[in-house]
Amino acid sequence: MKRELLRGGPEHISRFPAAVLAVVFAVLLLFWAEFSFVARFTSIRVDGPSMRNTLEDGDWLYADRTLTPARGDIVIINVSEFKDSRGDPVFRNEDGSAIGFIVKRIIAMEGDELYCEHGVVWRKEAGESDFKPLEEPYKTVIVPERSDFPPVSVGAGEIFVMGDNRDVSRDSTEVGVLYAKDILGVVPQWAIDHKDAISRWETFRESIRIG
Repeated sequence: MKRELLRGGPEHISRFPAAVLAVVFAVLLLFWAEFSFVARFTSIRVDGPSMRNTLEDGDWLYADRTLTPARGDIVIINVSEFKDSRGDPVFRNEDGSAIGFIVKRIIAMEGDELYCEHGVVWRKEAGESDFKPLEEPYKTVIVPERSDFPPVSVGAGEIFVMGDNRDVSRDSTEVGVLYAKDILGVVPQWAIDHKDAISRWETFRESIRIG
């Protein structure tokens, strides 16, 4: 019996460093995954109803910094430095302070022309000769005429954005074109599809940070 214990002892001891190495490797892998995710994605919390029913007030989203924005994409835009002719922030909180970021959908890009009539957006893309009505199953409209706007030409480096909730969104229909360089990231479709799970996770993380 003593000989068996002596034989088993070194084997038990030799397994201990392996277990420690496995734990260390798992922790390093977790940190690497977190670092890689943070380097590529940014998280943002939706504030307000302007993207309803695609997104709701309080939803958390991930935006991918590496994706190239395209027409129809939902994007996060840095508008903290977007000022009016008097130098005041165009997008402001109730206290007058500048809003840092907005979540909108790209409707038109550089070289496009568009207008909206009776709630229907007509767009002529760069290089095309005809205006075509956009199919927008995502939009919410109660008063179509509220989102109407006259013809707009989108210049170099510019984007024309709108909220999906056309009745309440403050966007390019009111403040004019924004700039592609200010796009922080593109919200991928999987982040929209799984926004409920993302919101639960980010709300939990936020509670830990606050606590």
